[in-house]
Amino acid sequence: MSPPQRGITFATGSEWGAYAQREMSRWAKDGAVTPLAVRVLFAAMGQHDRNGHARFRSGELADVLGSIDVTTDEVRPARRDSVSDAIKAAKRLGYITDESTVRCLVLSRHVFQKSWGSSDPCAVHG
Repeated sequence: MSPPQRGITFATGSEWGAYAQREMSRWAKDGAVTPLAVRVLFAAMGQHDRNGHARFRSGELADVLGSIDVTTDEVRPARRDSVSDAIKAAKRLGYITDESTVRCLVLSRHVFQKSWGSSDPCAVHG
């Protein structure tokens, strides 16, 4: 007789756990986390709604992925090409879906589930 199954099964039948979106957002801003594609994943995980869409205002993702100027303590936004390259890498690695953009990072439904919060249509994707 096999032992009883522990934990929660998810869409593909694999076990899964939960994470704190606030912590994911904090990790997304942590310049010590590399490569930048991982910070893109954390940004999506920290801000997604029930539909898996993580929306960002113009320039917001560049701020999230930026660095802190040690002399002024101000955020230096990531360069546009760095943000674009990080999004491309995150797509290639399967961290976010191909429909993701700088304004809306999208997590795959087989990776996450959220039972509460906004499920309004995405202003970027409809």
